[in-house]
Amino acid sequence: MAENNVGADGAAPETKSKKTLIIIIAAVVLLLGGGAGAYFFLLSPSGDETATEEHAAPTGQMLYLDMSPAFIVSYPFQGRQRYLQASLSVMSRDQAALDAVVANMPIVRHNLLNLFSAQMLNVAETPSSGIEELRQLATEEVKAILHEEIGRDGIEEVIFTAFVTQ
Repeated sequence: MAENNVGADGAAPETKSKKTLIIIIAAVVLLLGGGAGAYFFLLSPSGDETATEEHAAPTGQMLYLDMSPAFIVSYPFQGRQRYLQASLSVMSRDQAALDAVVANMPIVRHNLLNLFSAQMLNVAETPSSGIEELRQLATEEVKAILHEEIGRDGIEEVIFTAFVTQ
């Protein structure tokens, strides 16, 4: 049996070590090639990222759009009918985005009224955090509409200028 593992001149162990060395080198080259490919595909800027950078939030003076008239929503809370009256403004540095909000005001108001109606129980139960959460949801809703209409968010925030519950 010893004769099968080791030849007269010891050629068998040397062949195994050469094969092992070749496999290890091939694995390292393959891993380096895969890593380099992943780097170029995932980390190098593409045309889409360049376009996104061109549409980054413009710097300049803050502009505001008053969304009047005020939003009025009724909702049930603790067995009684309650009401919300909220005045909102949209904050942006991009006049084109504010123009798009004005052009799409009917859908913006519709979606915000639905949002307020659906979220008022949460606001009534936890007013301290609920109002801020509602403001953030309203911001995301307007950004989603703008993203669909003009291809970018365009606004920075939706802010409450008045918030009255009764």
